[in-house]
Amino acid sequence: MSSSIGASIRFHLTDKPFVMCHDYGPKRTPILAVQDKHASFTLCARESLTPAEHLKFARELLEAATAYAVAVETYTSAQLA
Repeated sequence: MSSSIGASIRFHLTDKPFVMCHDYGPKRTPILAVQDKHASFTLCARESLTPAEHLKFARELLEAATAYAVAVETYTSAQLA
């Protein structure tokens, strides 16, 4: 029997989205915070995640965020044309 818990979160942006990285240097893992007018979530690594696994995830997150930005630029330019 698996001990993992699954979850799905939808976060619809309104007029005041905000993203921030809380960087604690070498003292502890960073925290990514996403906030909006009525909702927020934070993303951080469990202590059981190895530093290599955490770094791999951070790089995958960067790649996905970059792809998202490119897709938004494409969509936005089409909407403004």
